[in-house]
Amino acid sequence: MIVSTYCPRCQHALEIPYEFDNVLCPGCSTQFWIRRHQGAISLSEMWPDSADVRRSENAAAVLESRLAEVDELIEETESEIAGLKGGEQSPALQKGCAFFGLFLTVVFVISMFMLLGRPYIGGWLFFGAILLVIFLSFARMRRKFISPERVDELKRDRVELQGELARLRSERERLQQLRELLHQPEDPI
Repeated sequence: MIVSTYCPRCQHALEIPYEFDNVLCPGCSTQFWIRRHQGAISLSEMWPDSADVRRSENAAAVLESRLAEVDELIEETESEIAGLKGGEQSPALQKGCAFFGLFLTVVFVISMFMLLGRPYIGGWLFFGAILLVIFLSFARMRRKFISPERVDELKRDRVELQGELARLRSERERLQQLRELLHQPEDPI
């Protein structure tokens, strides 16, 4: 949601995304805090007693600082999204690893019987040991697998973070546009 208003200093049109808490006027380079109360917004200058030149310098510094902060947030959010995607995809990998572990354990039990208990191969003790290994492995696997509810929760978190990433990228574009406007030479009047 975007709120449209005018700069109280130079009357330049401002379009402010609703979730932002400050804005830089591209017309006069004044930075304002945004305050909200019962659906209304008010703008108050961050440096009300500063000279225009100092304000312009501070605006550029604040703008660069905010741009660096947004870039860092974008990087962190992308990293979190990658982690959540890995968590969503891990059940298939977990199952594959668990069945491979079960297979190796069964092979180990068979080889132990071949080495130590050759007369028992094919007997009830041999098959009982194999069934016990399989039963214990399945019980252990069931405890360790990620539940479908947890996968859904990870997916919801990822979708939420992707929305936040889109908002951060739009904020970055807006800040870059403001930086370009701020660095443009002024037109002589």
